Amino acid sequence: MAGNALGAVFSVLVFAISAVSFPMLLDRHVDAPTAVALSLKVVAANPRAMAYWGFVITAGLFLGFLPLAVGLAVIFPILGHATWHIYRATVK
Repeated sequence: MAGNALGAVFSVLVFAISAVSFPMLLDRHVDAPTAVALSLKVVAANPRAMAYWGFVITAGLFLGFLPLAVGLAVIFPILGHATWHIYRATVK
């Protein structure tokens, strides 16, 4: 149980760090610490919406793995496109 709890903490931390930092690095000329700080701020400001988004990502990856991981070829572009729209909606 402790391993699962630690894994959950790490996954939430990684999600919070990368929720909008990767699209921001592609869109604007900022350094990584600035993008990570803004990502943490966005997740802290919208915890319910970001928790829902994390669940959608998890469910999508699970469904993508079911057909021998071939579904990931469909899921990855959809999640990437949706992440871009989340970034554009939250970062003005």
